[in-house]
Amino acid sequence: MSLAISLIAPSSITDDAAVARGIRGLESLGVRVHCPEPLQRPCRYLAGSRAWRLDQLHAAYDDPETQAVWAIRGGYGAAQLLDGIDWARLSANPKPLVGYSDVTVLLDHWHRHGLPAIHGQVVKAAGGLLDASSDGEEREALRRQLRETLALIDGPTALDYPLSAWGGAPDTLAGPLAGGNLTTLASLVGTPAAFHAPPGALVILEDVGEPWYRLERALWQLVQGGALDRAAAVCLGTFEGCPPWGNERLEAILAETLAPLSLPLYHGLPVGHGLHNRPWRYGAIGHIGQGRLVVAG
Repeated sequence: MSLAISLIAPSSITDDAAVARGIRGLESLGVRVHCPEPLQRPCRYLAGSRAWRLDQLHAAYDDPETQAVWAIRGGYGAAQLLDGIDWARLSANPKPLVGYSDVTVLLDHWHRHGLPAIHGQVVKAAGGLLDASSDGEEREALRRQLRETLALIDGPTALDYPLSAWGGAPDTLAGPLAGGNLTTLASLVGTPAAFHAPPGALVILEDVGEPWYRLERALWQLVQGGALDRAAAVCLGTFEGCPPWGNERLEAILAETLAPLSLPLYHGLPVGHGLHNRPWRYGAIGHIGQGRLVVAG
């Protein structure tokens, strides 16, 4: 497989050495990487001014050789771009956008505008393929996730993921996949960019470094803001580095928060900020059954 991708920096600034390692990691998989020079023009904690990041985004979509546009990292700043995006320009050269975390807001709006979007590792993570300090299992897990992402870019690909039902959640269910980073989605409530789950959606949520009360608060914002009114279920990914509260289960707390909507809850998806962050195509139809989430190609 030989794919050409263009890099963008839509959110926070990233160490140049980490970007270079990420590029080499992708190249080790046979990917041809187009990286503008310079990729970043730091503005506070952002990779560049709003205008700079928008110009970079549009240029990546104008490139006729590029088959996908891949974010180097998340952080903060992607939502600032939304009202400056020329959707007609992007639609003239449609290609998948890849990323997660803060990039969640872009993935959602890409899907709304009929553009392909893939929730998956950012480019910075690909440097882990070259990290001699990580064990073979870690590198192989990352390699698998990146190869799955490349397969999704290349065309329809069937994938399946482990998933467990919580409480009285039905054993079988199907719907389009949506969602992403919980805190990012909650931050959009009450804004023109607010997330609203598509009808019948299986909403995937994950997060990192947030105490449980903040996770509960963020989900409460989504529930009370109407973001999940048309969803069919919530599927929890990983919550890395999120300090627990006593002996309670996070699933129990979040199920209680979802109770006003009677939404089924599932958990255990290998999606998030940790070692396991398997990709999924935004809007693809997922089928829950026999302890798995299966997404047809």
